[in-house]
Amino acid sequence: MYDLVAGHDRSVPGSYFIDSEEALYQYPNLKKDGLKGAIVYYDGQMNDTRMNLSLVLTAVQSGATVSNYVQVLSILKDEHGRASGVHVKDANTGDEWDIHAKAVINATGPFTDGIREMDDPAADKICVPAAGVHVVLPDHFSPNRMGLIVPKTTDGRVLFYLPWENGTLAGTTDSESAITMLPSPTKAEIQFILNESNRYLNATVTEADIRSSWSGIRPLVKDPRHSNTAQISREHVLDVSASNMVTIAGGKWTTYRRMAQDTIDKVQQLRPDLSQAACRTRMMQLVGADRIGEVCNQKFDRITITLREKYHMDKDIAEHLTKNYGTRALQLGELESTGFLHRKAGDHPKRLHPKYPYVESEVIFAVQQEYAVRAVDVLARRTRLAFVDAVASDQVMDKVIGMMAQLLQWDKKRCAAEKQEATEFLATMHIK
Repeated sequence: MYDLVAGHDRSVPGSYFIDSEEALYQYPNLKKDGLKGAIVYYDGQMNDTRMNLSLVLTAVQSGATVSNYVQVLSILKDEHGRASGVHVKDANTGDEWDIHAKAVINATGPFTDGIREMDDPAADKICVPAAGVHVVLPDHFSPNRMGLIVPKTTDGRVLFYLPWENGTLAGTTDSESAITMLPSPTKAEIQFILNESNRYLNATVTEADIRSSWSGIRPLVKDPRHSNTAQISREHVLDVSASNMVTIAGGKWTTYRRMAQDTIDKVQQLRPDLSQAACRTRMMQLVGADRIGEVCNQKFDRITITLREKYHMDKDIAEHLTKNYGTRALQLGELESTGFLHRKAGDHPKRLHPKYPYVESEVIFAVQQEYAVRAVDVLARRTRLAFVDAVASDQVMDKVIGMMAQLLQWDKKRCAAEKQEATEFLATMHIK
């Protein structure tokens, strides 16, 4: 069924069955007792944080105006009661202003219903926020290129073990969650993952093995027939309010372009006076996916070679930058020769932490090119170090704050505030 739904035009091989002997060879940590075999299927993997950032940067490249750390306070209405903009506040400066628009789209994930209530206090809730908890373990808990998925745990949820960022990503839970900017996994949720893991793995997993843990909030679409969030739809829905505010809710990464197209099509339907040009998303490349002559081929292999030869990067650093920045990785190479980093010709890039491929030039790039204005932006939302290893992230915090202070002219008071915020953030990720 999985292969049938995927169709013929796909970029991954088909699935197949392997016997117990082959399953143990491919995934040595599996328990042998009761094992009859396994089904192998292929799937994609991406860096969701950088993917989201790439979407923002691509929009900017196409003419969009982006405002970071801006909070919506109210919905503006015209004389006919139609949504005509928003009143907003800069979370960093406290400044407030109005943004006027011909159409208002509510695409705010788990905060969807809060915006809907600003538009109409009597609006029904259409989203049920669900917490998904994940833990990161050392790489020896999973093979390099083979994951494990248990389709039904003791309470009916799914458990997966995936090789991820030179470690092992294990998850996940699926339970109703409060809506908060700083969700945190509970001890019970983490213990559930550990207990279920130990039912299927030979190697005992304990809390001491955890490098990082976090809880994300899924904006699931509410179905009045179900109260259990594990049964609530992952499909997306469009809703148009009486004021013509368009809400896009639910959905998932694999259908994000379809969601965008459906949303813009709906806006065009509501506002025939706006451009009726066909949606461009299907063929639009994201920032960093472009090709630049002989330096790049379809797999970006040439970029990795260039980074190693021209900028003297270690193999893991070059591969990390190529995978996460695409052609823009070459700009990070150029940053290595700027005066800010005090590099000499032939010097190797400096790692933020000796165990990981993140480098100092990524801090500069995040500030100058990627709208990073807080230390936690760099530690967690531009690099993934906080999610990969919370302790390592804590160890490099002062270095990151020091670099950002030079770039953004922070005083001692601001540096102290940044450290406090980053420390509070890391406290939600199992750091002791």
